[in-house]
Amino acid sequence: MGRGSKHGIHRDEWEQRRTEFCARGQDLPQSKLMDLDVVAIRSAKRQRESLLKHIRENLSNAALARQFGVHERSIEKIMSRETWTHI
Repeated sequence: MGRGSKHGIHRDEWEQRRTEFCARGQDLPQSKLMDLDVVAIRSAKRQRESLLKHIRENLSNAALARQFGVHERSIEKIMSRETWTHI
C-alpha cells in the first residue's frame, strides 16, 4: 500500500484512529485484569448500589420508624441501647 499505510489506511486517517490500533485492557502486558474481571467488577457495583438502595428504603432508621410507627429517635435509642436495655 502507499506511504504511511501501516494498517491499509492513509496516514492521516491512521493518525485520527490510532487509538483503535493500540493494545488496551487485557492485551497490555502489565494488565492484571481480564475482560471478565472488569465485567464482574461492574456487576458488583450494580449489586452494591441495589443493596444500598434496599438498606436506605427498608433498613434505615427512618424506614424502621415508619414500619413500626414510632419516631426515628426511638429507633436510634433502641439501636444504641439507651432504651429497651433489658432485651
